[in-house]
Amino acid sequence: MPRSVTVALGLPPAPGPSSHAVQAGGWVFTAGMLGLDRTGEIAAPSRGDAGAQTRRAIDNLALALDALGIPLAHVAKIKGYLTDFRHAPAYNAAYRGAFAPPWPARATVGAGLGRDHALVALEATAAVAGPPRAVRPAARAEPPVPLTQGMQAAGVLFASGQLARDASGALIGRGDLRAQAEQALDNLGTVLDAAGLDFTDVVKINATVPDWTGLSRYHETLGKYFADPLPARAIMQGAPGVEGMLIEIEAVAVGGPRRVVSPDLAPGWRGVEVGTLVHLAGEADAPSGRLGAPHDVGVQTRRALEGLRLCLEALGGRLDDIVKTNVTLTDPRLVPAFDEEYRTFFTPPYPARTTVVGGLARERMLVEIEAVAVLGAAQDAIAVTGPANPA
Repeated sequence: MPRSVTVALGLPPAPGPSSHAVQAGGWVFTAGMLGLDRTGEIAAPSRGDAGAQTRRAIDNLALALDALGIPLAHVAKIKGYLTDFRHAPAYNAAYRGAFAPPWPARATVGAGLGRDHALVALEATAAVAGPPRAVRPAARAEPPVPLTQGMQAAGVLFASGQLARDASGALIGRGDLRAQAEQALDNLGTVLDAAGLDFTDVVKINATVPDWTGLSRYHETLGKYFADPLPARAIMQGAPGVEGMLIEIEAVAVGGPRRVVSPDLAPGWRGVEVGTLVHLAGEADAPSGRLGAPHDVGVQTRRALEGLRLCLEALGGRLDDIVKTNVTLTDPRLVPAFDEEYRTFFTPPYPARTTVVGGLARERMLVEIEAVAVLGAAQDAIAVTGPANPA
């Protein structure tokens, strides 16, 4: 039987082809929620108020989860996007007022949101079975913002965005990307260790950098911590949010045997499966390794989704098993053409989706798509939509 749909009347219509949330495999994955009211607008009083938009975005997260019978206390990970880190104090104050300790694991990065007056977006991952367990490394200073270094549920660890801070909280390696990447990865290691895991258990790693200068040093550094086959990876250009910080690294880790695929027909794509959970990441590369259609976001979108499809098929899945996508576009004007192509690959109801605007690692690369799939979700997932959700 196909995915079922739950309509949450208090939610706005989803912008573009996206569900507000999808439940599958014991998890709920939400879209990136903006501070929209139920009509789909950012109310005039909130247009310059990041605190008000944060509260509304969290209200929308809560409504989507509540439609599935899941409380906010079950949220294991939050990823936030701010258009300007001058809004961080208001964002954190509103966040503290909505979540109770132990705070979810969290990463917050600077990115464009492609919507007039939007200042904040938030996405969540929640466990169906119950609240996650807090993972706190020993001898690490408590972070100055409301987050827990790691949250673990059903054997899955979500690590907060790790920065280049030493145990006392001081910045390490100012101006040196390699040194900062090593410190952030060392910090990740303390979270893994506290959860009873290690680097071999990492299935997905995301990095945010303010620019691409010296990026090869980050890739070289990864080789010191990870052996082949590497985890699924994605990297975007955005502000880490701390002066002098050159990188933020977040990760998902799961103990147990896994399968890693990188199909010959889709170089650059990688899928990592543990149980029924699959993490996918890749680029819009041509089979030759050269970027295809450098000025055509439709073609690049098609190639990216075909790469994800090939990975899933190699694992015995299908594209409609995808429950969440994270999309980075280099220009908000690309959204209509991207959506047109994106719609042709999925059967409604669509995966939950977060779309941001940011720089990508390759010249003339217009789009990157990373995804989470649950094998079997095409038949048994539950999607949450708002009223009059676009087809």
